[in-house]
Amino acid sequence: MLGDLADIFTGLGYRRVWCVDFEFVAPSGHPPRPICMVAKCILTGETMRLWGDQLAHCPFDVADDVLFVAYYASAESSCFNVLGWPHPRRILDLFTEFRCLTNGVDTRHGNGLIGALLHYSLPTIGGEAKDDMRALIMGGGPWSDTEREQIIAYCESDVDALQRLLEAMSPAIVASPRRFGQALLRGRYMAAAGVVENHGVPLDVELLEQLTRNWATIKLGLIEAVDGDFGVYENGRFVQARFEGYLARNRIPWPRLASGALALDDETFRKQARAYPIIAPLCELRQALGQLRLNKLSVGPDGRNRILLSAFGARTGRNQPSTSRFIFGPSVWLRSLIRPARGQALAYVDWSSQEIAIAGALSGDEALWQAYDSGDPYIAFAKQAGLVPPDATKASHGDVRQACKSIVLGVNYGMGPESIAAQSGIHIDRARELLRLHRETYRGFWNWADEKVDRALLGLPLETVFGWRIQYPPGCNVAVNSRSILNWPMQSHGAEMMRLGLAMGIEAGLKVCAPIHDALLLEAPIDEIEDQAARLAEFMGDASELVLGPGKRCRSDIKIIRHPDRFDDERGTVMFKRVMSLLEAVEAGCDR
Repeated sequence: MLGDLADIFTGLGYRRVWCVDFEFVAPSGHPPRPICMVAKCILTGETMRLWGDQLAHCPFDVADDVLFVAYYASAESSCFNVLGWPHPRRILDLFTEFRCLTNGVDTRHGNGLIGALLHYSLPTIGGEAKDDMRALIMGGGPWSDTEREQIIAYCESDVDALQRLLEAMSPAIVASPRRFGQALLRGRYMAAAGVVENHGVPLDVELLEQLTRNWATIKLGLIEAVDGDFGVYENGRFVQARFEGYLARNRIPWPRLASGALALDDETFRKQARAYPIIAPLCELRQALGQLRLNKLSVGPDGRNRILLSAFGARTGRNQPSTSRFIFGPSVWLRSLIRPARGQALAYVDWSSQEIAIAGALSGDEALWQAYDSGDPYIAFAKQAGLVPPDATKASHGDVRQACKSIVLGVNYGMGPESIAAQSGIHIDRARELLRLHRETYRGFWNWADEKVDRALLGLPLETVFGWRIQYPPGCNVAVNSRSILNWPMQSHGAEMMRLGLAMGIEAGLKVCAPIHDALLLEAPIDEIEDQAARLAEFMGDASELVLGPGKRCRSDIKIIRHPDRFDDERGTVMFKRVMSLLEAVEAGCDR
């Protein structure tokens, strides 16, 4: 079979195809420390087994006609990066391709290398043996000669497994030049992701340590400060019966579980807080108390928050990093810990109304695209639907614009009138009427969206313009899945835009610290930040046009944070100020 595989890749113009695997140590928040590497060329039979100091110089030619094959290639990219090796120009990541081929399908064994091998009925060393070897490696050494040989043999066994998996998967991957090109595009992103993971996000470590040290006391102070308006806590504990009483007194309807108990999950609280802003402070308090574990943030010795991006972790192809280890995961007020070092600045560059741009461009609905292109798609919808006069503005018709905004955004998530009414605070009859107007105004979009839903519910795959796919099982729950299906094209194409924009930025030498859904965080010297942020925004515009089509560019907004300022998310400003006031009081008390 290897001979057949060699013929395939030789025919594609490659003179070397390296299957590569590193073993490395990476404590939480640290960049990886490579220990060894094994690489095998399926075309020539060459084998490299390098340990320690042998990794000082790159042993590879990384020209365009040399292909590197890995499983979860961001790990290998991270190692190339910390070793100072030039990055491969062509990467085939079998993890991204396995995820793509099986997305939406129950793979039973997971998406790791062992799971992929088992999926194709290929031999594997087994999970327990793999865990034992990982524990030996993550111990950090020093290792005996016997242990060193065990580790490099284990590394080689993964390379051998990679070759077997490549044989099994290659017919699907190289089925056409287009399909193979899409795979290389995903590999290109994984290479960039490894570099971003090494960069990390700069934090105010001194403040983080102060908060961690005093968090137990601060939490009690937060309860005292916020709960005075609600009266639902007792001895630091949320009491459901008290909350039920509060809801009854204020006539606030609340979703319940099948058992009849109140639904108290975070998502329900967030939705209810949007519909009833009066409870927003309680929602933020619960999130701060229930989710926040300051000591779980993954912070390296240099004060940078480094995490595994978990690229392609979501069904949409978006990243899925840990919500407790990543600074952008917990409560939004905590983002104020992000602070550039002296002489440095950060730029938060995000696509403006990205999902509306995607819906308008890909559906071919020119009216919806014009609404996006106007700069204010919400007042544009109101004008197109005849709800306001042609000269209406946000200032003159704010209430109508806000109602239209709830419809335009809710549609992208497949929300019905009940959900839109609950979240936006408008009457359900008003929500129904606005939804009807949306369907009439943007018929091209709705025909496109309904076709996607019908296709998916029939068990047929959906694909992005660059081949990321999902397939729902036939007969899936229509009521539940139609909403996620409707949103999938917007989210998955947004992920394509993010991957392209980030890869372009990294390849141009920009220091992108993190992707955050529809935004990228950039770091640069203060005197260069504006120029570099403009370059990144241009790359992001180019990426959007590649996804959406010629002439369809998604705008970007730029927010710059210069030292000594810190990142500020307006949704968390009040809570951050409250926390800082409590911290100051606690620290002052300790000083006395």
